[in-house]
Amino acid sequence: MKCTFCGTDEVVYVRPYDKIALCKEHFNEQFEKRVKRTINRYKMFQRKDKIAVGVSGGKDSIALLNTLVKIEKDFPESEIVAITIDEGIEGYREEGLYYAKKHTKRLNVKHYIFSFKEDFGYSLDEIIKKLGERGGKNRAYGACSYCGILRRKILNAAAKTVGANVVATGHNLEDEAETVLLNIIRGDVNRLGRQSPYPKKVHKDLIPRVKPFRLTPQAEIVMYMVINGLEYQEVACPYAVEAYRGNVRNFIFETQNSQPMLSFNIVKAQDKLIPYLTKNKEETKGKIKSCKICGDPSASEICKACSLKEQLSNL
Repeated sequence: MKCTFCGTDEVVYVRPYDKIALCKEHFNEQFEKRVKRTINRYKMFQRKDKIAVGVSGGKDSIALLNTLVKIEKDFPESEIVAITIDEGIEGYREEGLYYAKKHTKRLNVKHYIFSFKEDFGYSLDEIIKKLGERGGKNRAYGACSYCGILRRKILNAAAKTVGANVVATGHNLEDEAETVLLNIIRGDVNRLGRQSPYPKKVHKDLIPRVKPFRLTPQAEIVMYMVINGLEYQEVACPYAVEAYRGNVRNFIFETQNSQPMLSFNIVKAQDKLIPYLTKNKEETKGKIKSCKICGDPSASEICKACSLKEQLSNL
């Protein structure tokens, strides 16, 4: 088989959804072009943005940082910084931090590390242990849900601390498809509209977030890392087995074996639905409040993170 673009026999990847064969050079070219198109399509960045990239040390975040650094070289007025959140998962987070530090140093990107322990008072291990021992039936969520609550809060605070005006995360095509299906399964149709891919300022203290890999399949991110010799943390989080999302993910990957366009079609469907699901600005105005305890954006009087902290203090 020959590369579709240059005819060389040194093909490294064949895209299953369109059968285009790519050599290393044209794989990288097509990979980066897709990210650029995604950024432009959803108007993710402005020329003078300070972009905070969430870097965990895994394949998605390292690939995203590497790609954005290349793309933003054409926009010298912009700046990229990296933020890593240390959840405090013994035997796991240390490796991720190693790769995050390694690649930010290689790319000469400023790297900031924040932790659950320092910012919240508990590591994730301590939260789960305390809730498991004394929470009993009061334990409302699994580890992944607690982690998500705190990560979002700390990442937003971290972005404000470093002066960023937009946060980029490494969520890929399948991640997005999973989220769409999960919301449908839960009957939370309104959330589909709230999770618009276009950056928006819905609260003065909430930094807009974007997902430049929104239309990039996971398999291509893995290939990008492999052919470019970029090391990353391959070990999965020990708490990931608790996630209900994993069941939906398995369904997507199994179905994609026979329906390669599945995730693209799911995400495309959400894009088409967003105009119908997004409410008038006047209707939604004022619905995002400020938490009475910490002042951060919240859908209720007290944000979930402060509710969790109060719950832990009462155990």
